[in-house]
Amino acid sequence: MQAPWRGTWEKDGGALMNQCIHNIDLLRWMMGDEIEEVFAYTDRLNHPYIEAEDLGLALVKFKNGAYGMIEGTTNVYPTNLEETLYLFGEKGTVKAGGKSVNLIEEWRFADDTEDDEEVKAKFAENPPNVYGYGHIPLYKDVIKSIKNKHRPYIDAEDGRRALELVLAIYKSAKEGKPVKLPLYDFSTTEMHGNFKD
Repeated sequence: MQAPWRGTWEKDGGALMNQCIHNIDLLRWMMGDEIEEVFAYTDRLNHPYIEAEDLGLALVKFKNGAYGMIEGTTNVYPTNLEETLYLFGEKGTVKAGGKSVNLIEEWRFADDTEDDEEVKAKFAENPPNVYGYGHIPLYKDVIKSIKNKHRPYIDAEDGRRALELVLAIYKSAKEGKPVKLPLYDFSTTEMHGNFKD
């Protein structure tokens, strides 16, 4: 374990809150952000030395009528193979994959307005690690927004909504029923004792 606070309900939560939060945020943003409800399962299968989950599965119902599925785990052998976001629609499919959702692997649309290979090449990154290149542009935008006194591209409210979704997943898994959003009163500390040793 990297640090004693990792995997605790008091300090952070498990795989969904730590390793998967950015992709959960990305799914929410790509699907229009507004969520009606979520139904989830979580479990601790292979990491008995942590309190929190090492596996989380959720079905998300968006207010716009779309559905999303979340699967997050730290149980992949020998190490995390990829992070993937699929978007399936009646007139198109997109797959963003790679180590940090940094490669457009599928770009297919019924109206064929752009060259698939050109889009894949233009928007692909080849980062040196799983963290990718995403942090530097965000830091620059925050600095610019402070200097110019305008709203940053990503603000604290955006982060709060990603956190809200993970907490709703935890609550659903604990209670065994769907949870409506917005979520008003739930904390990771309410998950204490959720997985029996």
